[in-house]
Amino acid sequence: MPEIDFALLAIALRGLVTAAFVSGVVVLMERASPFIGGIVLALPIVTAPAYLFIILHQDTAFVAQAALGSLATLGAVLLFLVSVIALVGRVPMPLALLGGLCAWFATGLVIRSLPSALWISAGIVAVTGLIAWASGRQVAMTAPAARGRSPWFEILLRGLAAGLLVAAVSGLAHLLGPTVAGIFASFPVALLTVCWFIPRRLETAGIRAALRATEIGLVSHMPFFFSLAQLTPHIGTWPAFALGIAGSLGIAVVLALLRRRHLRRTA
Repeated sequence: MPEIDFALLAIALRGLVTAAFVSGVVVLMERASPFIGGIVLALPIVTAPAYLFIILHQDTAFVAQAALGSLATLGAVLLFLVSVIALVGRVPMPLALLGGLCAWFATGLVIRSLPSALWISAGIVAVTGLIAWASGRQVAMTAPAARGRSPWFEILLRGLAAGLLVAAVSGLAHLLGPTVAGIFASFPVALLTVCWFIPRRLETAGIRAALRATEIGLVSHMPFFFSLAQLTPHIGTWPAFALGIAGSLGIAVVLALLRRRHLRRTA
C-alpha cells in the first residue's frame, strides 16, 4: 500500500477513535458522574492514534523527540484547563474556550522555543502542575447530576465534530517536524468538543468538577509519553507504546478507586 494510503488510513483512524471517545465521555458525564467522565477524558485515547500515525511514518528518534514535545505540552493542556475553569460561569463558554486556547498556544510557543530534553519537559509539567493544584484547591469535586440526557443523534454529532477536527490537525502536524508534531498530538481537541457541548446538560459546578478531574487525570498521560521518549530507543516503538498505554490505564484505574474510597469514607 502506498505511503499516502497509510497516512490517510491513520488520519481516518484517529478521527474515528476521537468521535467514539468524545461520544463515550459525554455519555459518562451525563449518566455516571462529571468526575468519572473527567478522568476518562484525560486518558491518552485521542493521543494514542496520533502516535500510531507518527510511528507508522517516522523512525525511533523522531518518535522519542515527539514524545518529549507531547510531555511538555501537558503543561499547556493544564493551563488550558486552569483558564477554562476560571472563566466558566463568568463568560459564555466560547469565550472561556478562547481564553483556554490562548493559554495553550502561548505555552506551546514557549515549548517550541526551548531545547528538547527530558528535564525541560518534566520541569514544565511540574510548574504548570503546581499552578493547576493551587488554582484548583477550591474547586468542588462533587456536583449536581446532569439535567436530562442528550439524544443519541446529538451525541453522535458531537463525536463527529471532534473526529473531523482531530483529523484536520493530524493531517497538518506531521509536516512540521517532531517537536511540533508532538505538541499538536496533545492538542486538546476532545476537551474543546466536550466543553463546547456540556453546558447544555451540566451546571457550572458540574463543568468545573469535570475539568478539575481532567486536570488530575492528566497524570495518566505521563507514563505514555515517558515510555515513548525514554524506552523507544532501547526496546523499540511498539513495545514502548504498549507499556505506555498499560501504565496510563493503570493510573486511571487507581485514580477512580481512590475517588470511590474517598466517597465511601465521606458518605
